[in-house]
Amino acid sequence: MSLGAGHRLILVREQDAQHSGSGCCGRLGEAHTDLGGAADYAHSRAIMESVGVVYRRLGHVAPGLTIDVVDPRNTIWLYPAVWRASRRAGRGVGASLKSLSRAGAAAAVVLDGEVLFSGALPAPETIVAAVMAQLHDSRAA
Repeated sequence: MSLGAGHRLILVREQDAQHSGSGCCGRLGEAHTDLGGAADYAHSRAIMESVGVVYRRLGHVAPGLTIDVVDPRNTIWLYPAVWRASRRAGRGVGASLKSLSRAGAAAAVVLDGEVLFSGALPAPETIVAAVMAQLHDSRAA
């Protein structure tokens, strides 16, 4: 059985468009226009790129791992998925509720219903190492 098989990783990050919408006319409010500076979503772009690195690396080193990338505003999918994964992993109601409270951050890493990181994410290498350590620990158990 390949490493990660039977485990589910949820990478939570915003999926904002990279520009403000204005149809075929281009971006509203570019810096050189009278409309002023537009939101360029640079704050979420860095997180998106970091999560992309994690996704690619874990897909390579743990090919059996199910990886989902979800926007934290997609609560209809996110919260039930975290709850089910947490309960399936044998966590109690209290621990599962704690996971729910942390999983909806703008950036989070959730493995089998357990929130490993929430809010400000560490470097991709740190995330990959933490996930791999959990997978190896569960394999040994």
